[in-house]
Amino acid sequence: KNVVVGTLMGMGWDVVDIDLASTPTTELAVTMEGASGGIILTASHNPKQWNALKLLNEKGEFLNKEEGNEVLRIAEAEAFDFAEVDKLGSYQKHIDSVLALDLVDVEAIRKAGFRVAIDCVNSVGGIILPQLLEQLGVQHVEKLYCEPTGNFQHNPEPLEKNLGDIMELMKGGKADVAF
Repeated sequence: KNVVVGTLMGMGWDVVDIDLASTPTTELAVTMEGASGGIILTASHNPKQWNALKLLNEKGEFLNKEEGNEVLRIAEAEAFDFAEVDKLGSYQKHIDSVLALDLVDVEAIRKAGFRVAIDCVNSVGGIILPQLLEQLGVQHVEKLYCEPTGNFQHNPEPLEKNLGDIMELMKGGKADVAF
């Protein structure tokens, strides 16, 4: 992260560093900030040694083939200049945008007293989901694997064979719904 942020700042780009965030949060952040693009450092659903860059355009969408080839051309030709900048930022606008949706009735969710279970497989979802649930007024959250270590507790694909721990938790009646 520091290499990517430092390189961009060294080239004169203002960087908004949203730190650990999910891919959808980063995609949304690009548009909310009016950014020229975004970079996600992730191994996605692979082990952490496969970390790489996912590049987003100004719409928060993944680059198409032509855009990706242009980035490679610029990098290979070293067709860039360095400049000094010192502007960094961070924020949590994704949660605010979810709470502001017309379909989200925070008061009704709070009053319902839901008991929610989450399995974040030790990914960055373990940061934002508990915060979102708290701001939705959910008082009881059963957390499985919410420490964002990048060492997935199990395969993150939401297939029955990968959901044993949360299914077992649900059998115990500790939650009304699980994610």
